[in-house]
Amino acid sequence: MPDDQPSTTPVGSETLPEDLSTTGPDGPDSHGDGGRRRRRRRLVVLLGLGLLAVWVVLAGVTLLEARERADRGIEMLRQTQADLGPAELIRGEGLDRMREAARELDRAAAAADSPLLAPFEPLPFVGRQARSVRALTSSASQVVDLGVATMEESSALLEAPTDVGPARIALLEDLGQIAREAREELRGVSLGPSQALVGPLADARSELAERLTDVRRAMTDVDEASTGIAAMAQGPTRYLVLAANNAEMRVGSGMLLSAGVLTMQDGRFELGPMTDTGDLALPVGQVPVTGDLAARWGWLDPSSEWRYLAMSPQFDANAQLAAQMWQARTGETVDGVLMLDPVALKRLLAVVGPVEVDGKTIDSANVLHELLLQQYLDFAPSESPDADQEARRERLSAVARAVVAKLDSSGWDTARLVEQLRRAAEGRHVLAWSSKPAQERAWKAAGISGRLPADALLVGVANRSGNKLDQFLPVVADLTHRPLEDGSEVTVVVTLENQTPTGLPEYVIGPFAPRFVEGEYRGILAIDVPAAAHGITLEGAGTLVASGPDGTTRVVAAEVGLLRGERKSYTLRFRLPSGHEHVRVEPSARFPAVTWTADGRTWQDDAARTISW
Repeated sequence: MPDDQPSTTPVGSETLPEDLSTTGPDGPDSHGDGGRRRRRRRLVVLLGLGLLAVWVVLAGVTLLEARERADRGIEMLRQTQADLGPAELIRGEGLDRMREAARELDRAAAAADSPLLAPFEPLPFVGRQARSVRALTSSASQVVDLGVATMEESSALLEAPTDVGPARIALLEDLGQIAREAREELRGVSLGPSQALVGPLADARSELAERLTDVRRAMTDVDEASTGIAAMAQGPTRYLVLAANNAEMRVGSGMLLSAGVLTMQDGRFELGPMTDTGDLALPVGQVPVTGDLAARWGWLDPSSEWRYLAMSPQFDANAQLAAQMWQARTGETVDGVLMLDPVALKRLLAVVGPVEVDGKTIDSANVLHELLLQQYLDFAPSESPDADQEARRERLSAVARAVVAKLDSSGWDTARLVEQLRRAAEGRHVLAWSSKPAQERAWKAAGISGRLPADALLVGVANRSGNKLDQFLPVVADLTHRPLEDGSEVTVVVTLENQTPTGLPEYVIGPFAPRFVEGEYRGILAIDVPAAAHGITLEGAGTLVASGPDGTTRVVAAEVGLLRGERKSYTLRFRLPSGHEHVRVEPSARFPAVTWTADGRTWQDDAARTISW
């Protein structure tokens, strides 16, 4: 065909070169099977990335849910432990809160065990966080579930009335067994990895570790208390009982005005005759006083005059000295010492019900008034003051013996007994010491050993007037603190007010010495402060009579005096080093209790309270 002739090949029917016959603008197969395959691959990749994103989001949400539920459950556990001690826990108090914590932690454990999180676990850093969440939620759930089961079992055991004698020992042994089994189960709890955790997880692990330690300690306390008290009740055991009267105070207890021996065997017990401690005086030096008790209070000859025992609140030192004094005076040895005051008798009467003494009904509603004041009104001095005094002493002894006898002869509402004794123990109204290691561990576990912790702050006022005016001497303590470069300074302003009414008999309001007047209060303001305290000063009081180490704490003490109607304030200051930004305010055993204020809060010192800053 000539060059200038137009092509007769129809448009669209030309033959393309072989190498271009399937090639489009985007390369080979862009409009064929190859292109479709590439599009499918891209779609699969995009879909995979989308699913991965969704999985990561869902895994993150699951992880967050697990941690949040775990945080709530652990906080419930912390609050329950803060509010309740071993005695409350075995009674089942706070069980509803524990069950709610268990539900939260069970949900947290279920979330942490989700298959969504499993693929994370092999990864180096992220996997450690995932494993930590799983371990923490599982462990927390295990701990709280065990706590709920233990509380249910022990509270059910306490609900049944306890018969006299050996049944009491069996109950104590059963409680100890429950605690031991729980403690053994807790040994296997693992909290998972502890290193290289992100901040929130590290904090959660630290908090759970602290809670786990508290639970283990509580189970140990219940075990040791149950075991030791069971051994004491099995006997034969002899305890010196010291009856204290809060109408005339010492430091951390009432004055020890009568003494007798409590004998225990086969779950039965009997309190023998009580003797006025004024009749138990010993020659000075017959029983040596040693240690801090001698250094601070030896000038009062406490091993000669029983009524000068308990000038220190460290009950273990006082009790050991009392046991030696009893042996020196009577030739009898005792296994331990038990101190009770009218508030403790009130708690026991709430369990056993009223008792009859000399034709008068004594119950939990009137026993404090009866023993702190009414007995002195009933037996006011007359023409035969010695006979009146003897009758009054017998009234006090008779009330104590009647309460103990009824407690021994009747079946117990054990849960109520535990509750009432707990409340008495919290305020230092019942204290105990034993020379037997197992029994002494029991008293420490039960919180009635009377030994102050090293961070204690206790305000005491000891009567030196010979009258019964402490019940008319309200004490108010106001605590403030401020930071220093190397720690903090604590200031406590203690205010005393003599509210003694008129018209009371001389035996109550005095005077008992020519230098005193009717209704005058003379005493010693003694304040125990933390062992770490330094720069201690006491302003506004009289002569300093004691200063320095007092067992686990330090003490500063000075003379005070108030006429009827007078109100005076005294200022204590001390410093604490860095790392000691708290004090534990301990009860004074006064009645009425000391009123404390700190950081905008007000409370009565009928139980210990920690103030932190």
